[in-house]
Amino acid sequence: MTSKVLRGKRALMLSAALAGALTGLPGLSQTQTQTPASSPLPEIRYAEGSGTPTSVPGGRSRNTSTDNVLAHVVESLVALRADMSVGPMLADSWTLSDDKRSYTFKLRQGVTFHDGSPMTSSDVKWTYGYLTGAQSEYACKNLYDGSKGAKVVDVQTPDPGTVVFTLDAPYALFLDQMASVQCPMPVLSPKSVDADGKWIKPIGTGPYVLAEWKKEQYVLLTPYAGYVPRSEAASGMAGKKVASANVRFVVIPDAAAQKAALMAGQVDAYNADEDNLPAKDPRWSIVTEQGLDTVNLLMQTRAPLLSDVNMRRAIALALDFPAIARALNNGQAAYNPSLVPIASVYYSEADKAGYEKNLNEVKRLLQAANYRGETLKLQANKRYPYLYRVAVVTQQLLNKAGIKTELDMLEWGTQVTNFREGKFQLMAFAYSARTEPALMYRDVIGDKSRTPMAQWESPEAAALLEGIEAESDTATRKQAFDKLHALMLRDTPLLMYYNKPGYVVVSSQLHGFTGWPLRKPRFFNVTKN
Repeated sequence: MTSKVLRGKRALMLSAALAGALTGLPGLSQTQTQTPASSPLPEIRYAEGSGTPTSVPGGRSRNTSTDNVLAHVVESLVALRADMSVGPMLADSWTLSDDKRSYTFKLRQGVTFHDGSPMTSSDVKWTYGYLTGAQSEYACKNLYDGSKGAKVVDVQTPDPGTVVFTLDAPYALFLDQMASVQCPMPVLSPKSVDADGKWIKPIGTGPYVLAEWKKEQYVLLTPYAGYVPRSEAASGMAGKKVASANVRFVVIPDAAAQKAALMAGQVDAYNADEDNLPAKDPRWSIVTEQGLDTVNLLMQTRAPLLSDVNMRRAIALALDFPAIARALNNGQAAYNPSLVPIASVYYSEADKAGYEKNLNEVKRLLQAANYRGETLKLQANKRYPYLYRVAVVTQQLLNKAGIKTELDMLEWGTQVTNFREGKFQLMAFAYSARTEPALMYRDVIGDKSRTPMAQWESPEAAALLEGIEAESDTATRKQAFDKLHALMLRDTPLLMYYNKPGYVVVSSQLHGFTGWPLRKPRFFNVTKN
């Protein structure tokens, strides 16, 4: 009787969640400036876990929903391809000065904003000035003031089709910064703000217009009739973009409710994980995305038991990484021993070198480390089931190899605090996506005395990373990343399992939807029956 009551309550909760998200969709917008004309175009509906709190690209209160919506509305001079390389978007080409400090962009001709006005270099300069200004809500100013990235010292507009950004010093990741999906440097019309400089809404150049926004309910995008696609093949956020339908981002906070809405035909797609996938059915398909997030076993190299590299290598050789990756991802993710993601243009044969399980060598290494059967604590949490499963399998394999290990189950917030303060022996952990390997290595390498959450104290690795700070040549950077990977295998400061895959459940009515490593839905180049 009790189970029936619980199931009934659960059903009511899901019904309420769906009703709240899908009721009154034609309602009035809280920020709408005009009612979109009726259109015969089909409507694609995507389930979002939360509403966007802002329409400012890279705004202080931005979230994943903000990024997902605005990726269809605004564009930058450059864009990230599927392999995380940088391609043209509003700029057709660019050149780098001999001193590697000035980027001269040649703008694409014929681009117009959503109000029909032409885009020129003065709009690029205005947008940069507005977003990085003292009163702006843009959260990414530190990427351009030198505190966390490049320091832009000048922006010049020699003619309407040319803009020049000058930095105080060479910085190889400047273009990557501009192309970021979380912190883009878009090009906006000055009419995006009122006469007092107060933000109204983004008037961009993208294939979609922000038409309606009803907070915590939905955002409606409609195709921009004046959009002219690029000629290159679509790849990530770069290349050809064609808007063939209206797109509605519907807020459905509950994961089970998103799944129920898809199965009921009320939405056309939702982002899922391995614990929220529906059974196979001809009414939908599951798109697997090769992710950039890293799943790791962190090892505190300043802890007495783990300060000896022999002990850390014994742990590495006690684990069957390929089998773990396959088992925990239903074969959808391969073992990746490197901090360079498999999907990256920088991934090479050298990055495939990893650890092979060898219990005889484990015994020798434990003896060399003078291991006496002391217990290691492996911190884990249940908020993220995939990390819990990684921890459980790791614990079992280490115990079988004679390395006594206990799980230390914590709340996620406590575990994050311990990570930041370096208070752990072993930890099942994941780093979120970084678009360029240098950004990941920068987070991992450091002096624990000054940065406790640094995992790898290696002056040699730090020097290698610093050596490519200004180097923009892909081949040279790839060689440096290969060397960093070899050093990391030698020092064994942390262990990589795999890059976490993502899943998008897509209605069979949609055609042309593709995934990509940054796991942001893209509904340009997608049609609906």
